[in-house]
Amino acid sequence: MVVHSPYTSWSYNNLDNNDGAREELIERVHLTLRDAVRRAEDIGCTMVIENIEDKDPHIRVALAESFNSSAVAVSIDTGHAHYAHGYTGAPPVDYYIKAAGNHLQHVHLQDADGYADRHWSLGEGSIHWRAVFAALGKLDSNPRLIIEIKDKSKIPASAAYLASIGVAE
Repeated sequence: MVVHSPYTSWSYNNLDNNDGAREELIERVHLTLRDAVRRAEDIGCTMVIENIEDKDPHIRVALAESFNSSAVAVSIDTGHAHYAHGYTGAPPVDYYIKAAGNHLQHVHLQDADGYADRHWSLGEGSIHWRAVFAALGKLDSNPRLIIEIKDKSKIPASAAYLASIGVAE
């Protein structure tokens, strides 16, 4: 189950502006998700926290870890990470994967230009896919990869693109 991150570029610049703001945000997320996490544990569901506007690729990983539950892990949306990289100065997509490490259980694959959440077919934007897949290849967690693009008729072309650059079969 995908849950969107509470972190924004505004929070990146302001969480340290007020004493206790980081801890308060985590507490609010725990209060909001506490019952859902317990239920997920009971039924064997994994809730993955997906980056939206996260500028710091580590902060969401720490949030997931703070639940101390196998039912909470990390998701990455490649287009969201690329937007954050291009628009807010965040690191490139492969850094998000490296930061998530084996907490990564789920990846939305979409291409973009670093300006907006484009959901373009893979290969149509400027994401460095070889770096993304090199980082994924170092993980033991075997995250689920989902091509999430606007034009569903281009899903086969996206898969073919990944094969053509040697990162998929």
